[in-house]
Amino acid sequence: MSEALKELTSEKIERSIELDDRAEIAKQSTGVMEKLIDDFKVFLQNRVFRYSSRANDTQREEMFGTAMLAFYEAVQKYDASKGHFFTFVNRVVCERLIDFNRKAFRSERYTVSLEEVNDEQVVAQSTAIAEVSLKAYEAKSSHEELMDEIEQFKVELSLWGLTMSSLVDQSPKHSRLREEYRKVIAMIVETPDIIQTIQLKRYFPVKAIAQISGLPQKKLERARSFILASLIIRMGDYSYLSEYVSDRR
Repeated sequence: MSEALKELTSEKIERSIELDDRAEIAKQSTGVMEKLIDDFKVFLQNRVFRYSSRANDTQREEMFGTAMLAFYEAVQKYDASKGHFFTFVNRVVCERLIDFNRKAFRSERYTVSLEEVNDEQVVAQSTAIAEVSLKAYEAKSSHEELMDEIEQFKVELSLWGLTMSSLVDQSPKHSRLREEYRKVIAMIVETPDIIQTIQLKRYFPVKAIAQISGLPQKKLERARSFILASLIIRMGDYSYLSEYVSDRR
């Protein structure tokens, strides 16, 4: 990794941690909250711009107000033990804007009134078009949110000296091994002391994990990257990525 890239990654990490602290303080301090909102205005405007391609000026103003309210609520509900603030607030704001668009999309663009159109075939065709268009919009929104999650996930991996490429290289290739490590991950999630060590001390307690899982320490060390990455997702606010580490088959 180049020095410039190392420096950039370090800055991103520091910004994430500093932002987490500011969000926690903002719950109790009006001044800090106002400064945080001011710092995030451009971010909120960008999110509104992303989801307002179908909106008129009045709707855009309403969407910005919706985004501001979502941001304030995100600060009040933020829990630093569950991940970085940016990941959480981005998700809350985007979900609220998507809900806004769904309502506008249904009620203003594609809803056909039976009082205005008596032809049942036209009504059926219009309804079908509305459903297809809504699904296409939701698919596009989901893809953009997934990309945001991946970018934040990269930052959290870097806190452990990991990258996406190293994660791919070091992850277990056989389904039997992956299943075995998933069981270990489930045990870790249910063990508060180990979770606290990982989150607060940023340390992989292989000996303690070996004790609760019954697996050899060397075997756990080989799966360190896979286990940590899975825990980052499970303990953070990663709605899309969490599907990849779910216990369900």
